Amino acid sequence: MTEERQEREHKPAEAPIVPPPPGSIADTFREVLPDVEFVASQGALDVILIVRRQDILRVMQAAKEDPRLGFDYLRCLCGVDQMEAGLEVVYNLYSYKHGHNVTIKTMLPNDDPRVTSVTHLWQGALWHERETAEMFGIVFQDHPDLRPLLLEEGLGYYPLLKSHPLAEIEEWQEELIRVDLTPAAVAEAAEAPAADEKAAKIALAKKKAEVIRKAREEARAKGLSPEDERKAVQEALKALEGEE
Repeated sequence: MTEERQEREHKPAEAPIVPPPPGSIADTFREVLPDVEFVASQGALDVILIVRRQDILRVMQAAKEDPRLGFDYLRCLCGVDQMEAGLEVVYNLYSYKHGHNVTIKTMLPNDDPRVTSVTHLWQGALWHERETAEMFGIVFQDHPDLRPLLLEEGLGYYPLLKSHPLAEIEEWQEELIRVDLTPAAVAEAAEAPAADEKAAKIALAKKKAEVIRKAREEARAKGLSPEDERKAVQEALKALEGEE
């Protein structure tokens, strides 16, 4: 048996694409947007539409505003790392008016993970897009405030990318959870020599946490805008990197 044949026979079979039944929500989208190309399939719960990035804004606007669709509720928005294929953004929509639902997907290239924000259509996208941005590095253009929602600012990595070394980071972050981040403890850690690489990472993380806290407090005391506050934090972190 050749290597090519072995690889082919041991490769998991891809799930077949099942077309949605006649009269599904996919037909309504085709009626509303006859000139937009998309691939429709039947998922376990929803009809799934795969849309090109350049068409996503038009499709989402029609989904919300066209009375035949009437998707007034964004149930969820998330990212999926499809590795070499790119980064996928998944939108789950529901219509209270019509009682129908749909899943819309679009693929972004790894070297240009940008897509237009839908915050002007659904307020719930504000937090969904912030979380997806910090976890996958996807940039939602025209989002009013893309500051990290769950993580500290300026980490420089995206935890849910499959290329991210999760095990190594979780190991030292588990230690960080138990350390004291008070200013006195941070100062003590800065003066103590690091015993090994892990201890050095923990000491640096404590320094960064204190620098971020101080920069935010000073920015908010000055009444700076969220954008200027973010810049102040970034400048403080750059200064710390210069010292290190």
